[in-house]
Amino acid sequence: MFKRTTSLVALSVISAISNAQEAGRIEAGQFDIIPTFNTSMSYVDNVAYARDDDPKIYSWRATFSPEIIAATEIDGNPVQFGYRLARGVYFSSSADDYTDHFFEASGEYELNSHHRLSGTAQYEDGHEDRGTGFSLGAGDDITSPDTFKSMYAGAEYSYGALTSNGMLTLKANRETLDYDREEQAYLLRDRAKNKIGAEFAYKIAPSTALVIDVTNTYTRYDRQLSEASSLDSDTLRVLGGITWESTAATTGFAKVGYTEKDFESATRSTFYGVDWEAGVEWQPVSYSTFRFSTSADTRETNGEGNFIRGRDYTASWDHEWLQRLSTSTSISKLTDEYVLDDEGIANREDDLMRYTAAVNYQARRYLSFSLYYTLNDRDSNRDAIGYDRSIIGLSAEVSL
Repeated sequence: MFKRTTSLVALSVISAISNAQEAGRIEAGQFDIIPTFNTSMSYVDNVAYARDDDPKIYSWRATFSPEIIAATEIDGNPVQFGYRLARGVYFSSSADDYTDHFFEASGEYELNSHHRLSGTAQYEDGHEDRGTGFSLGAGDDITSPDTFKSMYAGAEYSYGALTSNGMLTLKANRETLDYDREEQAYLLRDRAKNKIGAEFAYKIAPSTALVIDVTNTYTRYDRQLSEASSLDSDTLRVLGGITWESTAATTGFAKVGYTEKDFESATRSTFYGVDWEAGVEWQPVSYSTFRFSTSADTRETNGEGNFIRGRDYTASWDHEWLQRLSTSTSISKLTDEYVLDDEGIANREDDLMRYTAAVNYQARRYLSFSLYYTLNDRDSNRDAIGYDRSIIGLSAEVSL
């Protein structure tokens, strides 16, 4: 049934390409309809993220992902709605097939030159591959991917003219996660996060601003084994830093500060630490771009410790060799420390190295191809966690 539906979507996209009056979109009353279709064929050498030295599943995988966006304006303010389907089929491991659904709505409203509102709502009926997320290190112990429902709703209010020296932004959002499985271990992971915060930016030069960012996150789990084992917590994060655009070729930001994670359970100690966020983009020439980003934060545990202390580093390079030919490369190091005691000392530490490379070819305005390779290599002080997984494939995107 899905294969036929996918074929119909692909045919409708191709038909729209030949019939659209305006490149990239179809006019439908007050809306502009923007359809795209992505597909890929790849070879995966470790489907279930099996541990090092354990037997692995090797398989070809086909993915299909049609997307449609409806965009319009209300009193000159942009609004859009979108839906995307993602289907993955493993030729040698049908147990790992998946079908995900993504919905999104967003909009902006400018009351006047000093007051602006924006909002986003997202819903995902998705999955975690075997051996990732909650089943990390245990992909061979389950028979199918874990599926879940998640929701995000957020809004921002900004005060200050775009040309003024100061800008105040108030932020609020809510996230929920609900696994579909009914085993107690999964029910204990279902949770909701409510976050409120404010950011103030003040220009100290035409292209440089000082920034103060304060957020408070309230995490509440749907179920607890007992009051003493509760993972409910309040997390305060205060960051200060700078944003800049020193030249037309360089932009960036850097923020560092303090975080405090306070658990409701008396048996879990409050954590105090240093968080940061930074990113730099350098474009020495119009056809070549380098990017670097890093961050440190606290994340919810997926089964061990009180929480996860994360530190991420990523460097990437995009280069356009010819008008239609470009390459993309990146390298990332992601460190997860599973913190257990009040000294912030980890009883488990995982290091994930991720390497990606792609050659991209724009065959037509509406048709592009990408030959890509990805390698994930995870090491841990737990023998049962380490794995390596590589994917090589060819993808195509069709648009109007």
